Amino acid sequence: MVGLDSPDDGGVIDIGNGIRVVQTVDFFTPILDNPFDWGKVAAANALSDIYAMGGTPISSLQLVSWPREDLSFEILSEVLKGGLEIMQSAGCNIIGGHSIDDKEPKYGFAVTGIINDAIYKKRNLQVGDKLFLTKPLGSGIISSAIKKNIASEKAISEVTEVMTTLNDKALEAAKELNANAITDVTGFGLLGHLIEMIGDSEVTVNIYLDNVPVIEHAKEYLNNGVYPSGSKRNFDSAKENIIYSDDQESFVKILSDAQTSGGLLISAPNDNSIDLDDISDRLGLNIWEIGDIVSRYKNKVNIINSK
Repeated sequence: MVGLDSPDDGGVIDIGNGIRVVQTVDFFTPILDNPFDWGKVAAANALSDIYAMGGTPISSLQLVSWPREDLSFEILSEVLKGGLEIMQSAGCNIIGGHSIDDKEPKYGFAVTGIINDAIYKKRNLQVGDKLFLTKPLGSGIISSAIKKNIASEKAISEVTEVMTTLNDKALEAAKELNANAITDVTGFGLLGHLIEMIGDSEVTVNIYLDNVPVIEHAKEYLNNGVYPSGSKRNFDSAKENIIYSDDQESFVKILSDAQTSGGLLISAPNDNSIDLDDISDRLGLNIWEIGDIVSRYKNKVNIINSK
């Protein structure tokens, strides 16, 4: 149903009797100094693609690369405990896994889920839709500041909270918004994933900078020269698809920042009968309306200061 012919956040297979299985895999090197928190982030990040496709996670396999001669198994144990905590909170069973000896530590999961309702694909933007985001940006910049040992404890705490929050409630919000398209914001940054959503369609997306949430301290670190190489590649790659002015470049770099376990990016109809504040309050979730879908240009993201 969804595979290599139409790549998305996960693959979907119909196994009969109305049962649709969604699968995805993700793992990465440490982004936090605390091994327990790294494990939590890795699990939340791997689960995110399941939610982005409209699924409910049911089982997972751990993937571990570990330099056994350089890092103790006590540290690995903390990583595994973090991953287990998040998987349990998501109702997703860890049923096995695989480990190898490697020079650089890596951790993540292959996750399987079930889709009971709609399959949400990323490339179904509709003219007139509004664009919503469920987590603030800036985790890549702050993670880079952590590696440089210049991140404050407050910044570390805030980015950890963002990255370890599951996107399960964000999916529920998307359903209530009657979403047309969903993706999660991760390594390509918001702009990169948004350009993927646009694809070869005729639509243009307006982004209103005043509405885009950013984790506290991310702008400060960016202004002090902290910008990951992956985020820079995202920025350079996105340039030809975006319309912006020179004075907006700093914020556009944040829009290009490579995220880990970012929020859901949701395109949903402009329905005045839907109370966004009510959805947010009931689900205990922050939701920001950051843009809209128009037909003025083709295959472009138009950066605007305010609506």
